[in-house]
Amino acid sequence: MRALGLMSGTSLDAIDVALIDTDGEGVQGFGPFASYPYAEADRALLRAALMDARGLQDRAARTPLLAQAEGRLTQCHVEAVQAFFRAHGLSPREIDIIGFHGQTVLHRPERALTVQIGDGRALARALKVPVVSDFRAADMANGGQGAPFVP
Repeated sequence: MRALGLMSGTSLDAIDVALIDTDGEGVQGFGPFASYPYAEADRALLRAALMDARGLQDRAARTPLLAQAEGRLTQCHVEAVQAFFRAHGLSPREIDIIGFHGQTVLHRPERALTVQIGDGRALARALKVPVVSDFRAADMANGGQGAPFVP
């Protein structure tokens, strides 16, 4: 299967996009990769979201600012994937799945609390490709620290 991975780190500099071929357990081949920088206005919104999230007690809670940031973050990822497709001559039907990390805005594993913004369902609808997301929460629900991937 062909899997597209999306990542946006705490530096808030860009969205990284990478394509792999996999059998579901191991990497069979590495495809192209690219970074798509955030506009300064988007970076400022995400920084504000990080500050706004500090008081959250519930991983599903969204203040108005967090909801706005989540919508914009998701749209930025849609645009990055579309640019990636154009740059590499790909179409959505050539991708089997997208892994969408979203943006961590709060991570307190000692309290079993982690919050990522990014709407996986909206991303899937926009791109017409199945999306898996919310990896940190799934890892914590299974006894982890919310860091399911290692470099």
